[in-house]
Amino acid sequence: MFRISIILILVLFPWHISFADTDLIISKIQTGWNKIQTMSGEFSQIDSDGNIENGKFYFLKPYQSKFVYSNKDEDIVTNETLLRIIDKKGFQIDSYSIGSNALKKLLAESLDIEKEFTIDHAIENEFNYEIQAGIKNDSTSRRVILSFNKDTIELEKWEIFDELDNKTVLEFTKIKKNIFISQNLFVVRYTKN
Repeated sequence: MFRISIILILVLFPWHISFADTDLIISKIQTGWNKIQTMSGEFSQIDSDGNIENGKFYFLKPYQSKFVYSNKDEDIVTNETLLRIIDKKGFQIDSYSIGSNALKKLLAESLDIEKEFTIDHAIENEFNYEIQAGIKNDSTSRRVILSFNKDTIELEKWEIFDELDNKTVLEFTKIKKNIFISQNLFVVRYTKN
């Protein structure tokens, strides 16, 4: 009876995806994503405690991003090496090394998914492609699930799991891509000591 149940589950819920399908999905995502140089829109962020934050985001390849929170006093700006917390006037409050963060990998000039990530699986559903992966050469057990719109290859959602399995989810909406985004948006100001 147990064997029949397992077989029915595998037949009715086909989780297995062939390597050819995985390679095709990765190729489609990589080709489409590498055509996007800028992206902006709105985001909703849910942290591991269930807290929800909203705001606007801006991506400018290579490596630059800005998250402007609508209900917090601080925003986030990233580049290739740093994640900076800034106040609403653009002055730096704190900064952290970005290390091998998934965002850094995604915002490279040209993304090579198989070079940067260890793929757990890649699946296709009605509207999205989804990749679950780890970051290569990262000594932690961090994982990421990335969801891309099947038609536009816009990044619609990411789920990041840290080494303690805490999850942060960002969902992206009202997306505009390949629009002009000024470098000035990412300028961080410093106070005089």
